[in-house]
Amino acid sequence: MFRTYQQNGIVKRHNCTLMDVVTSMLNYSIVPLFLWMHALKNVAYMFNRVLSKAIPKTPYKLWIGRKLSLRHFHI
Repeated sequence: MFRTYQQNGIVKRHNCTLMDVVTSMLNYSIVPLFLWMHALKNVAYMFNRVLSKAIPKTPYKLWIGRKLSLRHFHI
């Protein structure tokens, strides 16, 4: 668990970013609002597979240990 104020702040900002992206996705689509949890799962899935400024590798590669394929991502 995160125990310091700085770590809690990072987690809160990350959660706010996730919810901002979910809200944006739902506002610009024709998907019903009751599917917000599925949108959140998709955003978290996407964030775990893209690079971050904080670390040189993707979170997926750090956790799993192998390179991932992004061919299944579509706009």
